[in-house]
Amino acid sequence: MDTPKEFDQVAYLKNQLKYLGFGEDAKLHKDLEKGIKSTKDQFEIKTNSDKTLPGNKVDFSLKFNKTESGGVFLNSYHAELKNEKGEEISHNFPVNRENTFTAKEAVNLLEGRSVKIEFHNPKSDQQEEAFVKFNFGEPKTEKGNFQFQNFYQNYGVDAVQIVEKSNLIFDQPEYRENTIKSLEKGNIVKVKFELDDKIVEGKAVLNPQYKNLSLYDGEMNRINTNKPLEGIDNDQKQEKNNAKEQSIKR
Repeated sequence: MDTPKEFDQVAYLKNQLKYLGFGEDAKLHKDLEKGIKSTKDQFEIKTNSDKTLPGNKVDFSLKFNKTESGGVFLNSYHAELKNEKGEEISHNFPVNRENTFTAKEAVNLLEGRSVKIEFHNPKSDQQEEAFVKFNFGEPKTEKGNFQFQNFYQNYGVDAVQIVEKSNLIFDQPEYRENTIKSLEKGNIVKVKFELDDKIVEGKAVLNPQYKNLSLYDGEMNRINTNKPLEGIDNDQKQEKNNAKEQSIKR
């Protein structure tokens, strides 16, 4: 009869960091092991992301807690974006079994894009899907976090239909599904589409609030408007009242 394997806490935490998109480089693992061996009840380790728009940088502070029984848990992480103008945008992301954002999703939210999540709806007692984005126009909560704009299922966002109407061109059928999944995560996705009777390569961003795709050329200029990606929100603020928005604290 096989005996249960002893729980390897270090390996578990390393896998958790990998799953959340913080990587598995040697320094990250060394800092983690150092924190676990320390006598402190709490410790932080630092890392960053290069998966941002040009000119942006995101720094992460991963916050761990220890229990009296010796357990070590990643409870939350603080993400701070700095842009080329010197502006700072930050948010504290809890780490739990529900609605834990990956590092890349955190970057996408900080840069103003929407991310698809699953949440437990207490009214229906069911798991449901929704798109969320930061509401930069509202004051932060007492915890220093942005409030969310939420676009639930009844808002009618269908990424498949949006992509279909945008007439994107896919070399292989499986590329369509991969593109849709990536757009739903808030990523800037490389795509092909027809422009002036030519097939061109560019990039796309999903805008659930307006139920459409924003298309860009290779230099991240809006097609037909020649406006950069950072102008998305400003470009559409006048339409804000046309969208059904709900804010929650998180």
